Amino acid sequence: MPAYQFTETREALDAGERVGPRLFGTGEAIDGSRVYYNFMRPTRSLAQLELELERARALGYDLIKTYVRLPVAYQKRTVEAAHKAGLPLSSHYLYPAEHIGMDGMEHTGATNRLGYSHTVSRLGRAYADAVTLFVRSGMSLTPTLFTSSAMYGEDRSLVEDVRTRTLFPGWEYRQLVQKADNAAGPGGATARALLAANVDMVLRVHRGGGFVISGTDAPLDNVAVSLHTNLRAMVRFGFTPHEALTTATRNPARWLGLENRRGVVRQGAMADLAFVEGDPLADIRAAAAVRMVMVNGRLSTVGELMRPFATPAGASVPALVRTSAPAPHVHDDRFWWHEPEWAGHYCCG
Repeated sequence: MPAYQFTETREALDAGERVGPRLFGTGEAIDGSRVYYNFMRPTRSLAQLELELERARALGYDLIKTYVRLPVAYQKRTVEAAHKAGLPLSSHYLYPAEHIGMDGMEHTGATNRLGYSHTVSRLGRAYADAVTLFVRSGMSLTPTLFTSSAMYGEDRSLVEDVRTRTLFPGWEYRQLVQKADNAAGPGGATARALLAANVDMVLRVHRGGGFVISGTDAPLDNVAVSLHTNLRAMVRFGFTPHEALTTATRNPARWLGLENRRGVVRQGAMADLAFVEGDPLADIRAAAAVRMVMVNGRLSTVGELMRPFATPAGASVPALVRTSAPAPHVHDDRFWWHEPEWAGHYCCG
């Protein structure tokens, strides 16, 4: 999230001016002299890197995210400065990141500028050396299972949920329906095979004693619902519901230095709770059946939170969209900077 937008949003939530969850986050990723995405922070000298780190401290980041073109020497300096400030760090690299003290890696495998540092094959397979490095280093792994949308081929309930239909912009909802349609087609089986391989890697890290944190790459993946497709995929391909839920509750709190204060229900912990219908320990789908939420002891029902977005009185209720309308994207290569980011996932191929 852009740093100042993050700061503004968190302050508004803390002040009660906005209603929402407790927000932890960071600003733009710190990269090298050439950035991968135009919102990242390029650094061409150690002096400039120091300014970026000072900005992170001044704005109260909860973590530091670095990217793939940051030189290893700069990465090491970032680790030293962040740890001195009490901040954890994450990047796209397992090695040499684990050797210089990084705290976590995003994705089972994604954008990478070091040929020797890939962690999975194109088919999602991970060898024992990568799994062993995760387990022995203690670095966290946030899978961001991009292919978890293949789960829509077996269950469209998240797509058809009234919250999704109400809160998603029309253009984004149409894309989500298209994803679900595709998952039910021939390509869905292939995507689920790749997904199974990704989960197998994550499960081996987890059961080997490693540190797994659920997370998504939203907005490159669908906001809100993709976390639940990740959890459902983890259970579908080997995790128990308890193991999957732990990666989304207790483990993130521990990574942020908030163990026993967040992600648990106990005396002295923050009163941030989700009340669901059903038993997610028996059926992971119940984790999405939220009926009430509590933030810092303040209770809200889903109906109360949805009311500002309800269909105006007198208007017809939109019909549930079960098939996607064709919406081809026509692009002029002369204006490459206008290409919408959803048109191609260049970061993670």
